[in-house]
Parts: sequence; structure tokens; C-alpha cells
Amino acid sequence: MKSAKYLVLSVSVIALASCAAVPVTDKNLPFSDISTSWSASDKASADVQDGWLNNLHMASLSDFVGEVLKNNPDFRATAHRMEAAGYNVRVTRGNTYPSLNASVGVSRRSIQNPFIPSNNVSTGLNARWELDIWGRLASQTSASQANYVAAQYDLDGARLSLASQVAQAWFDAMEAESQAALAAKTVESYERAVRVVEKRFARGLSTGLDLRLVISNTEAARATLSSRKNQLSQQKRRLEILAGRYPAATIMASGELPDIGADVPVGLPVNLLERRPDLQAAKARLLAAGYNSQVAGKSLLPSFSITASGNNSSQGFSDILQLDNIFWNVLGNLTQPIFQGGKLRYTAKASKEQFEAEKQVFTKILLAAFKEVEDALSSERALREQVEFTAKAAENAVEAERVALDQYGRGLIKISTLLTSQRQSLAQQSQLLSVKKQLINNRIALHLALGGDFTTEQNNKAQQTSDQNSVAESDEGTSL
Repeated sequence: MKSAKYLVLSVSVIALASCAAVPVTDKNLPFSDISTSWSASDKASADVQDGWLNNLHMASLSDFVGEVLKNNPDFRATAHRMEAAGYNVRVTRGNTYPSLNASVGVSRRSIQNPFIPSNNVSTGLNARWELDIWGRLASQTSASQANYVAAQYDLDGARLSLASQVAQAWFDAMEAESQAALAAKTVESYERAVRVVEKRFARGLSTGLDLRLVISNTEAARATLSSRKNQLSQQKRRLEILAGRYPAATIMASGELPDIGADVPVGLPVNLLERRPDLQAAKARLLAAGYNSQVAGKSLLPSFSITASGNNSSQGFSDILQLDNIFWNVLGNLTQPIFQGGKLRYTAKASKEQFEAEKQVFTKILLAAFKEVEDALSSERALREQVEFTAKAAENAVEAERVALDQYGRGLIKISTLLTSQRQSLAQQSQLLSVKKQLINNRIALHLALGGDFTTEQNNKAQQTSDQNSVAESDEGTSL
């Protein structure tokens, strides 16, 4: 898998270095697929399955993510920016069509006798059409269309990122609630220890020092419980803000942290990275920069346009449509920039440099995508081991606390041993909750890095083939 990954990365970087020529064509794009179609339904991310959220088997979380996507102000702003980019495409496309303007004018004046006014009514119709011989206007439209596609991918990226952010915040709140419950349980455990020490102290079997130490631990546990409750309230307010609600800390995000049962599929294909919306948006912006560079270069060439106008003037509205009064003309114009202080030439150079900059941006995003996937995969393995070992440590620490309390009650161990066992039990159980939450959030981060779940078109076909084979074998068994 690594050799294939590095091959894809090398080919991508080499392709980026080779597309310095302007104008941009499909052949010198790092990935030519984005120039074949601009339909939103054909985008690479359309194949991405959103099942990663449902795979967590938490209907309340899925419903809450839907609410956030509907009400989150940042996401709605991104959606409006996408719509604006779509209208800009229509604006630039309108430049390729003829323009037609009509005018009507009415005047009243005195020529010789100021007491005998003269009326004048005039109408006009003007048309202009620039012939796009060099394809400059078409390149402008293509650049605008590429920016629109980038805005669509920005919206997809915002949707995926927001869903991941909400899911992680949800599990942060769940962990905070579990930590608060564990703190309350710890207070109860320390209170039991206080009662045991008090009984021994009343019988003269323990000193006042033992009693003070255990009471001190109990009060510290109560302080920890208060802190945990405050953290839970803050996590709930964070969720409510994401959903556009008033932060009243009343949202219910409770329950035990789920176990991530399924492992990451072996041999995960590298082309999953092409599903990432930010990578697709960078490719679209690269294409837009190329078209803009093309437009700037063609601005140095002559432009051809045809203008036509018709006018009529009369002393009354009744004569305005008489053909004898109408005059018209048609003109062909050729305009060649000669001297503008180098403005057009430097604009073309600036656009070309911008194109080169977008190639570097694309390369940076591509490398960052690989790093995010590698980091998430590495953390997945490490966190799974931590969960396994910490669970065993917590199990033994809880049992050690129970035994220590019993043995202290019978005078077999010192108070220091009991207090140490209690602190160890609390620490290991708290650490287990934290590591389990980290594993869940890391899995969510992996889905974000991959641009969706682990399902690909090849996986679907393989699964369908497997299902068909299983059905066929079952039919054969039935017939036998």
C-alpha cells in the first residue's frame, strides 16, 4: 500500500510541476477529471457514503447533527456564498451574449417665441456584441464556473467538518458526564472509608491522623465532583451553540461511551483522498487560476465587436413609429491595446504567478491529507492498545480498592495503603474513560481525513459479488 501511495503522491507532484503552460487544458491538469464535467452530481464526493455517522449507532447524535446542519450560522453562511458563486457564473456567461438597451426621451422647449413651446419625443435601441474570437469570454466563464465548483466543495467540506466537530463534541459531553458520575461514585467510596475509620477511631484502633487524612481525601473528592459538573455544563453549552440554541446547558448527551468494534480495513486505497472536499476545491481553484491567467493573456490581443443602433425623433407620440423618421446604423469595431503603461502585460504576469501559487497550495493540501490519514491510522493502533491495557489496570485497581478497605477495617494495613488504592482506582477509571473517548474521536478524525467512511465503489461491488455468491450457494444447498 505504501508503494502505491508514494507513487500516487509522486505522480501528483510531477503533474503539478508540468502544468506551467497557459492556457490550461485537460492534459496538463494534475487531475483531469474535474474538467470533464461541472455538474454537482458528478463530483468525486458524490460517491462518499455518510455511513460513518450511522455506524456509531446513536440515533440521537444523528438527529442532532441534522439540526446543527440546519441551524449553524457558519454553515448557512457557507451555503449562501456557494449560491452567490452560482449567480456569478451567470453574470460572466452573460458577457458572451449580445446586449440590447432601449431608451425613451421627452423634452419641451421654446425656440423662437417663448409662449409657443415645442415638444420633442425620441426613442432609441442600441445593441452590442463582442465576438469571442480568441475565447477570452469563454475562459472568463470557465473560471467563474470553476470557482462555483470550488464553492460547492467548500460547502461539502464544511458539512463534513461540522458533522465531525459535532460528533466529537457530543462524545466530549458524554465523557464529561461519565467523569462526573465517576466523581460522585468516588465521593461515596470515600464516605464509606470515613465511616470505617470513625468506627475504628471510636474503639481506639486508629489515630486521629488516620481520620483527618481520610476526611481530607473525601473533601478533595467533593471538589473534584464540583469541577466535573462544571465541565459537563460547559460541554453542553458548546453543543447548544453549534446548533444555534441558547446555551442553557440543558441538552441531553448521555449514555456510556460506545466501543469502536470494527477495525480499519486493511489495504485502504489511497484514491480515497480524492474524495476530500478540500482537495477537490483546491483542484477547482487551480483550474480557475489557470483560466484567469488565460484571460489575462488574451486581453493583449485585439477585440472585435459589432454595434447597431436605431433612433427616432418626432414632435409627438403619434409620429414616433413612422418609418420615415427612423434612422439606424451598424458598425464593426476592432480594438487593439497599444499603450497602457504595461498594465495588461503585468496583469498577465500576475495571473500566471497566481496560477503557480495555486499549484503550491494544491500540493500543500495533498501532503497534509496524507499526513492526516497516517496520523489517524497510527493513533488508532496506539489508542486501541491503550484502551486494552487501561481497562485491565482499572479492573485491578477497583478490586484492589475493595480489598484494601476490607483489610483496613480488620487492621491489616495502614491508612496510607487504603488512600493510595482509592486514588489509584479513581485515576485508572478516569483514564479509561478519557482513552475510550480519544479512540472514538480519532476514528471520527480518520473519517474526516478520508472524506467519508471506508466504503468505496470497489468495496460496494466486491460486497455485492460476495452477497450474490452467498445467495447462490444458499440456493444450491436448498436444491440439494
